[in-house]
Amino acid sequence: MLKSHHNLLEPRPSDRVRIGDCIVEIPLREIAPVQGGDATRVTLKSLGVLLTLVAHANKLVSREALLEWVWPDTLPGDDVVTQAITQLRRALGDDREQPRYIETIAKQGYRLIAPVEWLIDQAADPPVDAQTEPPVAEPAPSPAPRARWPWALAAAVLTFAVAAVVVLAYWRGRDDAPRTVQGKPATIQRVPIQRVASSPQREVTPSLSPDGSLLAYALYRADLQAAALVVQTTSAVPPRPLTELVEGRWDQFPSWSPNGREIVFHRSTNDGCRIMLLPATGGAAREIGHCLDDTMPVSWYPDGKSLIGSGWLDDDFAKGYGSALYRMTVAEGRWRQIDYARIHEDVDVQPRVSPDGRWIAFQRNLSLGDLWRIPVAGGKPERLTTLRTNFSGVSWTRDSRSVVFSRYRSDGVVLGKLDIASRAINEYRNADGDGLSGPSVALNGDVVAFAIDNAQSQLRELRIADGERAFDRAKMLYPSSRSDVQPSISPDGRQILFVSDRDGQNRLWWADLDQKDSLRAIEGFFPMPRFPALWLPDSTRALVIGDSIDGRKTAYEIEPRQGRIARLDVPDAVPVNLAYHPDPKRMLVVAEREQGRLALILYDRSVRPWRALAHIDDAVLALTDPTEPRVVFIRTYKPSIWQADLDLSNVRQIDQVQLRPRIRTLTSASDGLWVMDVGPSCEWLWRRVKSEQLKSAQPAQSQCLGNGAYMPSGLSFDARSGRLFASTPNFSGVDIGLLPLSVFTSADEISASKR
Repeated sequence: MLKSHHNLLEPRPSDRVRIGDCIVEIPLREIAPVQGGDATRVTLKSLGVLLTLVAHANKLVSREALLEWVWPDTLPGDDVVTQAITQLRRALGDDREQPRYIETIAKQGYRLIAPVEWLIDQAADPPVDAQTEPPVAEPAPSPAPRARWPWALAAAVLTFAVAAVVVLAYWRGRDDAPRTVQGKPATIQRVPIQRVASSPQREVTPSLSPDGSLLAYALYRADLQAAALVVQTTSAVPPRPLTELVEGRWDQFPSWSPNGREIVFHRSTNDGCRIMLLPATGGAAREIGHCLDDTMPVSWYPDGKSLIGSGWLDDDFAKGYGSALYRMTVAEGRWRQIDYARIHEDVDVQPRVSPDGRWIAFQRNLSLGDLWRIPVAGGKPERLTTLRTNFSGVSWTRDSRSVVFSRYRSDGVVLGKLDIASRAINEYRNADGDGLSGPSVALNGDVVAFAIDNAQSQLRELRIADGERAFDRAKMLYPSSRSDVQPSISPDGRQILFVSDRDGQNRLWWADLDQKDSLRAIEGFFPMPRFPALWLPDSTRALVIGDSIDGRKTAYEIEPRQGRIARLDVPDAVPVNLAYHPDPKRMLVVAEREQGRLALILYDRSVRPWRALAHIDDAVLALTDPTEPRVVFIRTYKPSIWQADLDLSNVRQIDQVQLRPRIRTLTSASDGLWVMDVGPSCEWLWRRVKSEQLKSAQPAQSQCLGNGAYMPSGLSFDARSGRLFASTPNFSGVDIGLLPLSVFTSADEISASKR
């Protein structure tokens, strides 16, 4: 019964329906008289009641059914139905005593008695002839030098915090019901979090001592652009320093040795990143090797003689390979790749060796990643989950039977525990909506430490003409107490789209920048905020990825001014990004190929189903250049920018950024493609992407906009007015919390243990 009205309305015949003498514009939630007059906007729940009555026109619908269908998984008062019906009658011009639209059946429910007619838009694209083009093989990427910057480590470490801002904007306000993943993971909120570190500074990357009695973590000082390691007991007491706070030096990612006597960590300076070893009681740290990846921690093998990490050696980086797993003995100080099955574009990160020394758990691939494991000596990887998401930390339980992790979920950044044998997952969601990341489980204890992130992000408008003061002079757009991310300005510079949870639910919002009161949400789907929406050059339509009503990620084309949405017939099950092609018969789609690996596919969309014409493996975002015939794209885990012809042939590297996370700021404007890079003395270096047609550098090709504290969570540029729209986080704190591992024990397990 719960889904019966969905079966009648999904998919809807149209976005417009005539009910009696009124027209209902569903995406706008507006009801207006057919003969003209002012439209009345109704609430989303009132619209849900109306559509339910439409689905069961001339049939009785009980109040209980309306509560079940329109307010699922909640416990509203019975008066919410009355309020919705009252609002609908007012909008329809109906009279309860002499109804023409909605009839009340005493003590039973309601019936829609007005005639219903779906208004179908007759406009359709004319048929076009398809042309077959063979798939194009991708040549090997050209070598690229490895670059580091004084603040590279800080910015990279904070990348997760910024990503959490983006994802939290997507999660907050969504229903609390867990997604179905290998069964239904249990969601737990029985035990409150114990906060043990909550100073005004940001405390991140926690690590528990083997017995669980001490906690080491990094303490950030933004004013000094520095971080130092501190240690404290697992109580809310002041910490004591382990390393000295030195301006321009970043100590982070501490990891206790199995015997509890030493701590290994990352140290980054102007000269790069080094792996350091420090007595747990404090003292002088010594260098034992270089970092494979500034942004990823290392951890110990159970024997206390070796470290495991992820990243690449210089030769592999130059070849454009992804990220692999490596082992280094402390005595030798040299990384050696573990022998296991992978392909070059796989991104394998966050490895952890089980306490019994038998297994290595790790995350494979980003955006649509999952947890995998291999035997400690290497071999064939075994997939442990099918979550298709990003993770922010992995740690084993002391019995080596379970893995504790942090991952993105529909309702927050949550902690979870995976039982390896049964594949059962129990997850802990913070009732306050804060993100919980970077779990560390005590080797011989029963407690997990983690970072608590309650950051929010706001839209800012910067003016390029302000130069190095642009970031400082930026003005806030549409201020709210929630998070606004992934802005996208239309090519005509008049409209803006962005993702926000400002009304309690994640939605795509639209506004006409010339009309201050035009801001409104576009209903009908839940947007995925990986990348900003991409506009058609005439500014009438845009492409977005979102969750459909059944939870599947799918592609939509929207008409923002009208509030209309249409699901696209993309053949791929998990699309990640779409872009318009100069040929209207074609479309560019980035989607999952297999096991979380992504590919850029050129489709002929003039036929049904769409026909793939060519593809490029390992692409995560693609844009066409308005100024020249090329497709520019970025790869999953590389700082390089790539180019192909419009048929995806002739693939070559054309540019690269100096700090890898900045690769995701690639954006298109009417005058070409731009990226927010970094320079030796500039953290917000706005510059044009290199072009083979633009051989010589010009004065206006790059400009420092100041020293923004964090990487933007999406940006968009209006070249005509010189306005840059960026989403940046407002950090109110990153603290450290503790939970007992018993919190992940499900009710069924507790019941079974008592029998």
